Amino acid sequence: MKSKSTRNSPDSSTRENGQNNSVLTVRGLRVYFFTEEGVVKAVEGIDLDIKKGETLGLIGESGSGKTVSALSLVQLLPIPPAKIVGGSVFFENTDLLTLSDKKMREIRGGKISMIFQDPMTSLNPLYSVADQIAENLRVHRKMLPDEATKEAIRMMNVVGIPDAERRSIEYPHQFSGGMRQRVMIASALSCLPALLIADEPTTALDVTIQAQVLELIEELKQKYDTAVLYITHNFAVVAEIADRVAVMYAGYIVEEGDVYTIFENPKHPYTIDLLSSIPRVDKKLSHLEVIRGSIPNLITPPEGCRFHPRCKKVMDKCSKVVPERVEINERHFVRCHLY
Repeated sequence: MKSKSTRNSPDSSTRENGQNNSVLTVRGLRVYFFTEEGVVKAVEGIDLDIKKGETLGLIGESGSGKTVSALSLVQLLPIPPAKIVGGSVFFENTDLLTLSDKKMREIRGGKISMIFQDPMTSLNPLYSVADQIAENLRVHRKMLPDEATKEAIRMMNVVGIPDAERRSIEYPHQFSGGMRQRVMIASALSCLPALLIADEPTTALDVTIQAQVLELIEELKQKYDTAVLYITHNFAVVAEIADRVAVMYAGYIVEEGDVYTIFENPKHPYTIDLLSSIPRVDKKLSHLEVIRGSIPNLITPPEGCRFHPRCKKVMDKCSKVVPERVEINERHFVRCHLY
């Protein structure tokens, strides 16, 4: 694992009052789903900060609330049943949760772009790939049709699609999974966003294409100084591309710190268990650790710390009181009664 610089990490004072130079500042975000079975408390008061040119890796098991958090930032959740019941989402000093639908559409896809997990369901099968990239340019950068098409082809070249001019008139089904994901990245970056949200964009790809996509995102981030929120359940990916890491469990961010600290000195039992379940070439292991149990039902989540039914270090207090978020070292935050 390569060491990352922590120079962009916010200090504790700016974290507490929400006043910092972050591109994105999230405070106390709470998202519920109101269903016939009951209220699903999917996200419970998360805080996030991402600065210009920085990558924050958001990691956790499936069902932790990672994707729900990302979709709520750009207001793409279905309402109803979803509802943002609390918190603020400041993007470049504007609270997105106070904007009208029209204003939000101007930002979404332009200043904030998103790469989804499955490009085949995100691309329209009835339009050529260049038309879909060009539409973004016409809407957000006010380009004329011919100009937008030329820029779309240029972006296809930028993301490494061979023979881009010829392939620009082809349709999504004529591209491989890796090439479709490159089309999605070209579309997401075509408007030079200040923030790129990548929701497990390499999950369905083989390891060779995955490495190429990760390298591409890193190169383009460096070129355009874009802030990146990278959502994944893969610690290896986080170790490669992230500057900071936020570990999410059952609606809470339970630990956050720079990538080196999280890997070398994790504090929350959940983070420790996640890392222990991953095979490592630098250590001889007789067996892999397994985290007992599973993510709880968020309609009736456990009282106190939501991880306590699975925790090896559980105390009486854990089943009664929700732990506060505390700074245990410089820029290293954890939500656990052990600290």
